[in-house]
Amino acid sequence: MSQIHNRDSFLDNIANKLGRPRQTEPVERPKLKHTCHHEVMAEFSVDELKDVLVNYARTALGSQAIETTKAALTSTLADVCKKYCTDEDNSTDTTQAPCETIVSADPRLLAIFDPEQLDTPEHIVHIWDTKLGYGPNIEVAERAKVGIVFAEQALAESGTMVLYSQPAQGRAISLLPEASIFVVPKSHLVARLTQATAVLHEKAKKGERLPSCVNFISGPSSTADIELIKVIGVHGPIYATYVIIDDM
Repeated sequence: MSQIHNRDSFLDNIANKLGRPRQTEPVERPKLKHTCHHEVMAEFSVDELKDVLVNYARTALGSQAIETTKAALTSTLADVCKKYCTDEDNSTDTTQAPCETIVSADPRLLAIFDPEQLDTPEHIVHIWDTKLGYGPNIEVAERAKVGIVFAEQALAESGTMVLYSQPAQGRAISLLPEASIFVVPKSHLVARLTQATAVLHEKAKKGERLPSCVNFISGPSSTADIELIKVIGVHGPIYATYVIIDDM
């Protein structure tokens, strides 16, 4: 049984208001006069896209960008988490609560990264657990200093990470902790938003299930709404690290 209720009556009503019969056959998309949005960095190699991404992330977004391998991914993430978990004043107060990190349960991430190797008395690692339900996962994400997620794509032009919302990777992982770590394979780098939306369009044409939410995240949270003064961390993470896996 269809999960879409009252669709026919809704569409019939719209067609009636427009004064025409309801369209039931697919409509061919009009050809665009200009296609320059497809030409931006179209000739770039993946390594050239990576260089653009890394440079933009570091200079324009104030984010950290690291290239690593699958074999070294766990140690790389351990180093980044240690950096974020260390107090700025290098305090040695042993009474402090342990630093906490929440990790996406995306199978693609867990296949190349062992979160348990990061788990110590001083650094507690949690994996997003759908069996716990909404509340407990959110509580962990709110406490966590660091969130680690797997990105579908990275957009070189704007230093943007593309995240698909899915049960194994709740949106809270990249939104609630103070620091976000985005893991992305180098083979998933594309030039810009044009290519990212093209993938979604192809999925829709094939009738594939689309994610309920797609987040395009460019560096740490920031805003310049008030007097054009940029402020970091107003409504999200203060820090962002891009970890690019050399998988080619």
